[in-house]
Amino acid sequence: MLIGYARCSTNSQDLTAQRNALAAAGVDPDAVYVDHGLTGTKRDRPGLREALAACRAGTPS
Repeated sequence: MLIGYARCSTNSQDLTAQRNALAAAGVDPDAVYVDHGLTGTKRDRPGLREALAACRAGTPS
């Protein structure tokens, strides 16, 4: 199973290109976790935390 993660640092940015690249790599859209509006310096990234948890569990939540 493939797990995807996409992030944009501002709310005005679009995740479409990242989602399209993940889909082209074979990642199911239901297995893509997203953080929107979070800069790279923020430690708390809920989408990344969920993606890592899905990797550990072996199934998307």
